[in-house]
Amino acid sequence: MDEEMPYSFMKGAIVNALSPHPYVFWITIGAPTIIKGLAESYLAPVLFGGSFFGCLIGSKVLLAVITGKSRHFLTGRSYLYMMRVLGIVLLVFAFVLFKDGLRLLG
Repeated sequence: MDEEMPYSFMKGAIVNALSPHPYVFWITIGAPTIIKGLAESYLAPVLFGGSFFGCLIGSKVLLAVITGKSRHFLTGRSYLYMMRVLGIVLLVFAFVLFKDGLRLLG
């Protein structure tokens, strides 16, 4: 069999590199926090970066482990019903936010 490799890691890296979210965070919050931290101590930016990336990477690893352990749950009927309920909840939130947006616009 000549199966093509999915290159999941490469695809994930490209998606993360092209996502604007990290750049927006570092331009608006991360870099100013590090600059303010430098005024206090040279250790502050190191602690900020270490704790930030530790929590970010740790939460992703924890999510991957939980997903891996609950693989049987993600294939049953309960998963289908949960997705339907969560979809309805998202629709309710979308309606509420849309209504608030219209109210704020006048």
